Amino acid sequence: MSPRVGNFNVNSRSVVAPIVAVTMAGLLFVYARTFIQAAKRNAQRHREADGGQISWLNETQRRHGALERPEDQSTLKQLALGAKGNVKAASTEGEGRVEKEDAIRARKGKPPRGEE
Repeated sequence: MSPRVGNFNVNSRSVVAPIVAVTMAGLLFVYARTFIQAAKRNAQRHREADGGQISWLNETQRRHGALERPEDQSTLKQLALGAKGNVKAASTEGEGRVEKEDAIRARKGKPPRGEE
């Protein structure tokens, strides 16, 4: 028979159940936070590739192979580098990015930046 503490029975089920619930809640919290951060980084990469604002036309073309995808990074690499690594990577791209933006704007029929 299990020991009684006041009006509460103490057995393995009554001790393990709250521990399992807290562990599951913790895992769900970490998973959700990681997923949200990865989604934000992915959206930021696509915004940068489109020149500052997400273009659904360019996004569709990327998904169907008509345009290059933004550079892929593994999730662990993204977590390890964080915002500092992304800032360094963006600053080393140089003028090639501006030329790509102008080419995309020309395909849309818009004038290059600065000539608006």
